[in-house]
Amino acid sequence: MEKPPAPVPGDEPSDDAQNEPAPQPLPPFKPASDGVTDVHMEADKQGPKVGTLVAKGKLFGDLQADAIALAGLIKSYATTVYEVAKHTMRPGDQPAIPGVAAFRTGSAYVDFVVGTNEAIAMDEDSQPAIRGARVVADLMKARDDELVDLAREIGEEGTKAYRKLLKAIGDADDAKVTWEAPGRPPVTVSSIEAAKAHRTLSREGETETDDFTVVGHLSMADDHLNRFVLRLFKDGPRHPQVKSKQIIRGRFEDHVGDLVKELGLWGEDVEAQIHLERERAETVATPREPKFTLMSAKAGKKPAPTQKGRAPMPGSAALDEGIDADVFGDSD
Repeated sequence: MEKPPAPVPGDEPSDDAQNEPAPQPLPPFKPASDGVTDVHMEADKQGPKVGTLVAKGKLFGDLQADAIALAGLIKSYATTVYEVAKHTMRPGDQPAIPGVAAFRTGSAYVDFVVGTNEAIAMDEDSQPAIRGARVVADLMKARDDELVDLAREIGEEGTKAYRKLLKAIGDADDAKVTWEAPGRPPVTVSSIEAAKAHRTLSREGETETDDFTVVGHLSMADDHLNRFVLRLFKDGPRHPQVKSKQIIRGRFEDHVGDLVKELGLWGEDVEAQIHLERERAETVATPREPKFTLMSAKAGKKPAPTQKGRAPMPGSAALDEGIDADVFGDSD
């Protein structure tokens, strides 16, 4: 009887390798027929690795894993990396939502890779998704005012996405989530820390106010909610606070609405007194939408359009009308 071949030195599986399950490709999440679940991820092992997510806790454990919570966490990470990559991208970059390459339970262990629609860069520093993943690691490490300062650098959509990620972790109660991005050490955030960071990024900033006059066409948006719409005239005077706005939407008190109605100014051109209340950008991660209040209004007139181009040549109007004119001063 032939003996089995002797094992080659170094080929023996280690105890750790025998006990630890190998990562398996994550099957795609398909949207539910009622449209409630909108998570759709496909396994993709082609792109460079963007980061590794490890989540521990009741919602993500082996026995009581909540599929919706886990899918929400994975989606939140992918969306945050994508939104941050969009805000920090360089000319020519085309960020895409990262794909998922491997998944295993025990604790939720997920490998993210560069999405199929994102061009593969020659080095990690040039890969939008990897740069975004590193910023997410920096965000998870930051606290208090440092977190607010860093959030300002990733834009409004990036901060919104990260807040949703923090909420997903905070809502898990006992979770501990670790994120490891290329070139960054692993950083772990607990549910308690995530909830605190979420409150930090959601807090209101210092308020500043301003009052100014604009001209435009006034309409009532909602009589019951006391809301108005003022469409600003293109050639009218503009206060710096509304220089780039075409439309102002806001509220008015009952007595102001009664006055506008008495003067018959709804649906008319008006000169309006506006009160503005907004958060100072340097005191908050993402300033909330400014609040506009209509204080008073009176009949106004649409400004005459400003003349563009060079002034007409002397006598040109007379020439257009066929009238003899001494345009150049050469007639006898």
